[in-house]
Amino acid sequence: MIPSNRTDALGALARTEGIIMQAMKWAIVIGMAAMVVVVFLQIASRYLLSISLGWSEEVARLLFISIVFLGAAVLARQQAHLTVTVILDQCGRRLRAALTALASLVGLVCSTYLVRGGWATMLREWDQRTPALQIPMGIIFFIILFAVTLMTLWLFVVTVINIRDVIKGEHA
Repeated sequence: MIPSNRTDALGALARTEGIIMQAMKWAIVIGMAAMVVVVFLQIASRYLLSISLGWSEEVARLLFISIVFLGAAVLARQQAHLTVTVILDQCGRRLRAALTALASLVGLVCSTYLVRGGWATMLREWDQRTPALQIPMGIIFFIILFAVTLMTLWLFVVTVINIRDVIKGEHA
């Protein structure tokens, strides 16, 4: 039997993860809506008013980068990244579980390199300013670092779950 304080800690951790996931999903939705509005303003101002908004392309690009990395982190936890399953579909349950565990382990290793590179880039580029808005590029690199750090943590969880499935012989 699992001690009560351990289950309480795991429950708190699961609730925290749920809150983070919901916040990230809402950030993605709000970012997408903002990007649609900014791109619409950019197009409307160019074609209807013959005015070019210098900041709109930059904002759209920064929103897009943020959405991609936040979305990648969410998908990593949900094990919902695009995968080619032609070979997996031909394998037995145990081999499929082992290959899935291996794939998540490779993703975990790769994401640790992303964290290291993201940290170094954020520190190096913090004082660099964007051309139109003059905001520090470190902000966008912080968002990327935050997302890949969460992706790494969640890939660790997914890897542990997949390895447990291999040991128990469970896999869909």
